[in-house]
Amino acid sequence: MRARAVAATALSGALVLSLSGCALWMTPETSHPYDASDGVSLTMGELELRNVLVLSDDGETGSLIGTAVNTTGADIDFTLQWSVDGEYHEIDATAHAHGSTQFGSDDDEVILDPLGEQPGGLLDAVVHTSKDQSGLQIPVLDATLPEYADLLPAN
Repeated sequence: MRARAVAATALSGALVLSLSGCALWMTPETSHPYDASDGVSLTMGELELRNVLVLSDDGETGSLIGTAVNTTGADIDFTLQWSVDGEYHEIDATAHAHGSTQFGSDDDEVILDPLGEQPGGLLDAVVHTSKDQSGLQIPVLDATLPEYADLLPAN
């Protein structure tokens, strides 16, 4: 009787280990951060940029889309800088205090002109704040997806 109890306990232990599979030594994929949409994100100190992308139909002019998050009590001014044919261009933006600021919507269109990157490419950019700077590769998309059709730069 005692041998059966020991065997049952050993079998139960082996069953638990085999059913847990890779979970014992593998990190679940859900624990890896990733950008769940078409854009990219950047955390730089107290400034967070989320789902940043550029929409363009010709690669010459683009509309910058995204959200800037700022949980501090003061506005954060930042600059996005990129190069076209060796010449640097930039736009200035502000992440308003205590919340999120969307840019690139119909009321607040942010135009990158000249853009210098065709749809399907990545725009090499640098984000500057008063305290830091960081590189960001922003995807350039066209209006193939219908949800982007109204967000292309106005001609």
